[in-house]
Amino acid sequence: MPRFAARWLEIAREQYSALPLDAQRQVDARIEELLEQPEGSRNAYDARSDQWTTTYGGGTGLILYAVVREHQMLLVLRLV
Repeated sequence: MPRFAARWLEIAREQYSALPLDAQRQVDARIEELLEQPEGSRNAYDARSDQWTTTYGGGTGLILYAVVREHQMLLVLRLV
């Protein structure tokens, strides 16, 4: 399967910018993993909202995202 591309919603980009650099690096590392396998076993899917969640930084934070298979796109919706 080809590698996915990432697109960040504005609110997620703002949340990312507000994180300390160490946390940003942890998010970056997790996003890189998701681009290879966005629907992997460490991720939780909510069919009702058609959204996925996963953690970063050993569980210190949460990434909410959507997968658009037709366009090989991972949409980063929010960071918690």
